[in-house]
Amino acid sequence: MFSKKKQKVDNSSSNNSPLKKISQTPSIISEDVRMTGTLISQGEVQLDGRIDGDIKAEHLVIGSTGVVEGIVEAKSVVVKGKIIGTLNASEVKIQHTAHVNGDVLHDTLSIDAGAVIEGSLKQRFEKENVELINDKSKPSVSEVKVLLKEDDASGLSFTNKKAVEKK
Repeated sequence: MFSKKKQKVDNSSSNNSPLKKISQTPSIISEDVRMTGTLISQGEVQLDGRIDGDIKAEHLVIGSTGVVEGIVEAKSVVVKGKIIGTLNASEVKIQHTAHVNGDVLHDTLSIDAGAVIEGSLKQRFEKENVELINDKSKPSVSEVKVLLKEDDASGLSFTNKKAVEKK
């Protein structure tokens, strides 16, 4: 009556990466923790301590006592503490208690009054699909239209006169 269905577990060794499982629980680095090195997370990280090194995370919240000295890369970042280094994120929220000493690269950015930023703010742009222009799309010399008559006294012309003379 109250039985649980057993799920089949796949123990294949094709993907043995320990970072493949994404936890819904945020990783919390408390105020009394100081780390040196690179922190990588595919989930959310709440930083209230200090990290001397780089952070790569999906979502990052730097608390008011949090300090990062290094490069921060994330999808979204909320800064209440201090960053010394480059911040590169899609969505950046810098709150009034924040101090950022370095460049901020972003898609969207919000800055509360009272926040301190010593560095440059640069908006990232998504890579645009650039199409090569083939020879068929270029107008031929015969398709160039003369906008002003050759005998016009103003001497103004919007066409290449040499191209017209070659006709």
